[in-house]
Amino acid sequence: MQVLQRRGSSVSGGRVAVVGAGVGGLAAAIRLRAAGFEVEVFEKNPEPGGRMGVLRGGGFTFDTGPTLLLMTDVYRELFRSAGRRLEDYVELVPLEPNYRVHFGDGDSMLVSRSLPQMVAELERIEPGSAPGYYRFLEDACRKYRVGRREFVERDFERARDFFSPRNLRLLKETQAVNNYYRSVSRFFRSEKLRQAFSFQTMYLGLSPFDAPAVYALLPYTELAEDGLWYPRGGMYRLVEAMCALAEELGVGMHLESPVEKITVVKGRAAGVRVNGGEFGADAVLANADLPYVYRNLLPERALRDFTVRPPERLTYTASAFMLYLGLEGRLDHLSHHNVYLSRDYRRNFEAIFRDRTLPEDPSLYTCVPARTDPEAAPEGRDALYVLVPVPHLDSGVDWNRERDGFREKVLALLEGRAGIENLRRRIVFEVVRTPEDWRREYNLEKGAAFGLGHGILQVGYFRPAIASRHIERLYFAGASTRPGTGVPLVTIGARLAAERIRREVAG
Repeated sequence: MQVLQRRGSSVSGGRVAVVGAGVGGLAAAIRLRAAGFEVEVFEKNPEPGGRMGVLRGGGFTFDTGPTLLLMTDVYRELFRSAGRRLEDYVELVPLEPNYRVHFGDGDSMLVSRSLPQMVAELERIEPGSAPGYYRFLEDACRKYRVGRREFVERDFERARDFFSPRNLRLLKETQAVNNYYRSVSRFFRSEKLRQAFSFQTMYLGLSPFDAPAVYALLPYTELAEDGLWYPRGGMYRLVEAMCALAEELGVGMHLESPVEKITVVKGRAAGVRVNGGEFGADAVLANADLPYVYRNLLPERALRDFTVRPPERLTYTASAFMLYLGLEGRLDHLSHHNVYLSRDYRRNFEAIFRDRTLPEDPSLYTCVPARTDPEAAPEGRDALYVLVPVPHLDSGVDWNRERDGFREKVLALLEGRAGIENLRRRIVFEVVRTPEDWRREYNLEKGAAFGLGHGILQVGYFRPAIASRHIERLYFAGASTRPGTGVPLVTIGARLAAERIRREVAG
């Protein structure tokens, strides 16, 4: 068991064991330690960060999971809660333009925070669309402000807290639970613009044809609230910054230390079993994938926590087929972020979420970090990150059989759609990741890269709770608990969990 050096002040709040050093576990550990708890984090992998990992090889550096940094106020507030400034740990670079969206017919548009540039692009594609864009932003702004303040950043301990007359009125007024794609379509006639402002649900592994309209907050925060940012050195620099702060505060970090069981004594979480030994604690916070925790680390009676839907009826997000390619030569014609939408936008989502088959003409996303950070690749070369949404492992896709063929399909799309000539001959470094790898490396149920889905019966009060109802002093942070998936929401959820622990354990 690898233990990082600990430095810190006295302990006044009790001892908390954190299972998993993903972003949620690290954020909660920072808050709890700053509040006076002794905190020990146990991580099964050799490096912290969970799905927000890093891959280095051949002089190339790749983020392995999230690559888009949104809602930076969430991370700034986290560091302020410990008396620090985020800017002293990591340099955040604003991206402009945000990205380029490529449509199935070969047309494309730049998505920008610059209003004049954005309006010019919109009018080129759909003349007269500017007023609809302004109305879209106004509607999305209300969903963002109300949704975040009244729902995302609140921990609903009881059903009546969520279903209060005021909340029901707000949900109705904002139309937050309406269908997202139909909501976007109210503002634009062009199918291209409807796609350009709805594909963002894939940041959360969701189909825009199934997602609730509240997720208009995603394009809104990119365009009007905070924009897109890049941590100099990659998204993993944010993980390294959190680890540095945790170490300064005195958090114990135990790597390559998989938790075997969460110890429950007389109905209360009392610690963890790790590496054959027992570690006692006054509370346990689980940051491992929530379905895995319930299935593998807890006694069977904990399943009584699932009062809305039993575990076997939970729905899951998509997974992702990944290529991390180090290439000879530069890709100067590509932006930092690039989105390539299927020629049959709707059919692509139907294949993934309804039919659970590999799409014939997949949409894909690429990131070329050296456009912003030259140190991401050796001189004269480029690092290319490729993400293709695919079904999770309940699809029955045999990745041992399909892996190589699907890779060839993606490479052909990159040559044809992204204009990368002689791609195969230019590859000097390559790593492939399939849903099987997501499941194996991070214990993700069904290899669903984004965790539990966000259908109407899996959001808000209906989503698995931050605190267990049947095991005292057991708490959760991560993509599959409240408020939901995505790095900002996970970080917010870590704050809610830490606040709950402070009230119930120290108080």
